[in-house]
Amino acid sequence: MIENLMLAVSLTVSPGGLSVNGALAKIREARRAGDTSVAAVKVKGVNRVTSPVVFTAEDHDIDFTGEPGAMISGGVEIRGWKDAGGGVWEAPAPKTPAGDTMFFDQLWVNGRRAGCARLPSKGWLAMTAAAQSAAPAGAPAKYVETVSFGDPEVKRLADVPKEDYPYLEIGVICKWSYGLRTLGAYDASRNEMKMFTDYEWRPWKTWRTNDTLFAFFNVRSAFDEPGEWFLDMKAGKVRYRPLAGERPDSAEFVAPFSGDGVVVKFHADWRNGESVGDIRFSGVSFAHGAAKTTGNRPVQINQHQAAIDMDGLISLEGARNIVFDGCSISRTAGYGMRFHSACRSNRVVNCRIEDLGAGGIFMGADFKRGEKLTGITRKVLPPSRPDSVSFNVISNCVITRGGRYNPEGTGVCIAHCSDTAVVHNDIYDFYYTGVSIGWIWGFAGSVAQRNDIGFNRIWDLGKGVMSDMGGVYSLGTSFGTRVHDNVIHDVKSYSYGGWALYCDEGSEGIIEERNVCWNTTDGGFHQHYGTGCLIRNNIFAFNRMLGAVRMARKVVQGVPCTLHFVNNIVYGDSGPLVGAGVRGVGGVWANNLWYDARGVDRAEFDGLDWHGWTKCGKESGGAFADPRFVDAKNFDFRLKADSPAVKLGFVPFDYSGAGANLDR
Repeated sequence: MIENLMLAVSLTVSPGGLSVNGALAKIREARRAGDTSVAAVKVKGVNRVTSPVVFTAEDHDIDFTGEPGAMISGGVEIRGWKDAGGGVWEAPAPKTPAGDTMFFDQLWVNGRRAGCARLPSKGWLAMTAAAQSAAPAGAPAKYVETVSFGDPEVKRLADVPKEDYPYLEIGVICKWSYGLRTLGAYDASRNEMKMFTDYEWRPWKTWRTNDTLFAFFNVRSAFDEPGEWFLDMKAGKVRYRPLAGERPDSAEFVAPFSGDGVVVKFHADWRNGESVGDIRFSGVSFAHGAAKTTGNRPVQINQHQAAIDMDGLISLEGARNIVFDGCSISRTAGYGMRFHSACRSNRVVNCRIEDLGAGGIFMGADFKRGEKLTGITRKVLPPSRPDSVSFNVISNCVITRGGRYNPEGTGVCIAHCSDTAVVHNDIYDFYYTGVSIGWIWGFAGSVAQRNDIGFNRIWDLGKGVMSDMGGVYSLGTSFGTRVHDNVIHDVKSYSYGGWALYCDEGSEGIIEERNVCWNTTDGGFHQHYGTGCLIRNNIFAFNRMLGAVRMARKVVQGVPCTLHFVNNIVYGDSGPLVGAGVRGVGGVWANNLWYDARGVDRAEFDGLDWHGWTKCGKESGGAFADPRFVDAKNFDFRLKADSPAVKLGFVPFDYSGAGANLDR
């Protein structure tokens, strides 16, 4: 008898009614009793959870449909606000399950990510010196980091009581990486601070004055701006300075509940052949994910790349045929979504993924499969292994406002994935890279084959804060991977490395074509080292430093580096057209159109003038001429009918269809 269990076919989840976990329990009960129908679950209102909703291999054939305003939230509302005087409101801080004051470092007020009391209130601080040494006996960690500052504003730390030190967070940007520490000691007379960590600096991540920036968060003495908040752990209070028009009796305050930031989790034991799949979400919002904490203390973030150690608000492992269509994913500490090992044939379409602590979507097996193949180079690994992440689609999504907690976050990271499409998306407003693919450093074995990165609009990256990033960034052997028909612009680095297309270490076998790239700190294209990549029929315009096209290394791991650069248009008005090192790298360079708006006598090609470039033997059939864009100054790179590029073999293309159409 399963008459009552057939309710699983049609259920409604709502606040005060049936919970998401309650709906899953009913569906599972019906499945065990023999009901194989597709379960339809309607989601209403804001449904708050204090632990992840977990889907397992037992769950399948479920459709979740959200009504307007439907949300699954990992947030806890903070209530009981009172006017504490001096333009400050105050409320009791949430408690952990153990009854302690809950530490949190994000707060949303009326849906807005409110700024924690910050020093400086805007921007970042440079240092004058930094060093790491072994920590003394009895210290809380292996190493002590000592940093000196010249900026007198840092001396406001002298007014911070020592009991605040464990809760005062210090963000450290070093090139492409980010660390988060707490204050160990501060000496105002030397304007010097100490922090403790178990993380040992690596040579390429050593803090240096020209590429390291700092900011301090939850600083009692910097709690002075409207819209800011401060968590007083000693008093067990949250304090807030309201914006004009806000009222304590009507404002909504939401903090993410202490945990690992995951609100919805799909988990199957794929090592034993299990999968969780055939589940669809339409029109449902997901929000409010925490950073990792111990419950009542912050946890350090160590320097990596692309916030690789952070999970997603939605976390998937062993997932098949999961669909998110027309959903909203926002207000996170980590990624919006994280696809771990053994995720195949999943789709994220027509979604808005925004207000992100780190990045939008991180997809890929959890261990570096190629790097485990010691001594094997340039090997293509099959996509059929049990842990493979493959045949997934991210399409027609808006992915924006990232890096608000960890600036390393990438718009989309396709790491250790094959046969995955990232197409027709808008990806913008990040401090680091737009799309990252590959993730094997050097000529090692790789599974990252046949990925399709096309028709995306990618812009407003770096923001002059981080370094060494690209609109599309690649690593490793990637045969069959195509980067095409993208519009990439405004990539601004802090010290170096603001590229549009960036083939980093070991990039191999990638085709990059019909991309339009402009306004980059360094160049439209850069290859650190790689071989066999084909860059053709692209437009690169308005680089500022190092060269519109640049390559660095000649032979790596015994592999001669090459690059094929054919039928491209390169247009500049500052800096070299070709940066240093190109002549030492093999490959075919042919029929490219070069133009420097300052005149041919100002054009530079790997240290040569135009005459020297034409005689050096690097390129055949190229020309120096105005490409005749419709309006280059206003970034309209359509070609007029008499463009000399066409005579060289350049094929005009329509790039107006790039990007998502959710808001059009």
